[in-house]
Amino acid sequence: MRDPKILIGLAISAVCVWTVVHGIEWAAVGDALRRTNLLLTLPALGFLALVFLLRALRWQRLVAPIMVLPLRPFWSASLIGFMANDILPLRLGEVVRGYALAHLTAVSVSTALATSLLERVWDTVTVGIVALFTASQFPLPPWVARTNWTVLLVSVMLLIAGVWLARQEQRQLPWLPARFAVVAERFLSGFRSLQSFSALAWVIGLSFAIWFALVGYYWVLLHACGFTLPFSAALLVMVFTVIAAAVPAAPGFVGTFQYAVVLALSFFSVPKAEALGFSIIAHLMQLIPVIIAGLIALVRARLPLWPSRLVVSGGVAVARPNEPRVEVEGVSSGGAV
Repeated sequence: MRDPKILIGLAISAVCVWTVVHGIEWAAVGDALRRTNLLLTLPALGFLALVFLLRALRWQRLVAPIMVLPLRPFWSASLIGFMANDILPLRLGEVVRGYALAHLTAVSVSTALATSLLERVWDTVTVGIVALFTASQFPLPPWVARTNWTVLLVSVMLLIAGVWLARQEQRQLPWLPARFAVVAERFLSGFRSLQSFSALAWVIGLSFAIWFALVGYYWVLLHACGFTLPFSAALLVMVFTVIAAAVPAAPGFVGTFQYAVVLALSFFSVPKAEALGFSIIAHLMQLIPVIIAGLIALVRARLPLWPSRLVVSGGVAVARPNEPRVEVEGVSSGGAV
């Protein structure tokens, strides 16, 4: 709790919570919650599952130039990582899911983290493009437009840098100690997908599919909660909640998520109390299933809560023999770094 980043996140969440509940009519919020059609929430959960399936497919494509692996470990690692993001501070789930993939497959931790980072860069690029289209349809606050342009440009620059790194023929790093040089080279190998046109085409297509599947989740859920709003309302909710997820906040994006939903629905003249009721439903339907599924995947993967089973051998961290091992194209591994 002494980490200033955690305190800043908690403070921002507290301010957002106070903003959305200040002057709220809780009876109206209760009415909005009660009119939710639970049967119609099932297709929304289907869209949410589709989001994770597409994420697993994209991650698999990013790793394919390095090693061909089945889809299941990517699915499990994604669930574990997003579950960790929902309950841990400082976005630690991003590290957890990379470690989970390395634990479940023969991919090194450094390569898993590199491809996980690349996933996030593609996320910011695709959402940034969608946000540009959205900005042409709605008078977004100037700070939102400026932030989107900045993040989009930085993300594109990171992709260009990744292409340059991936095309380096000589990756020897003699100025680094041997053990760190090995890790750095394996990290750089995570950018190999940027060298393949077919891999890039797949990743770009899957990236847009991921976010439009999330739009589908919000669109179905809006109808389940009794709103008759156009598809653009779900699109705006998606853009605002993704931007809010980039802001430091309490675990699970409490407060920032609600503020983003209320702000997005205000463009469609939805009363604040009703928008807050929808935000609670939309948030719980993301948190609870993902946390449950992530915990189940964590138990099934027998993932250590701390990488204490890693030992150093020959300058490279490797898994202890008692870790779960998987066979991948004739290679057995417990997740070597």
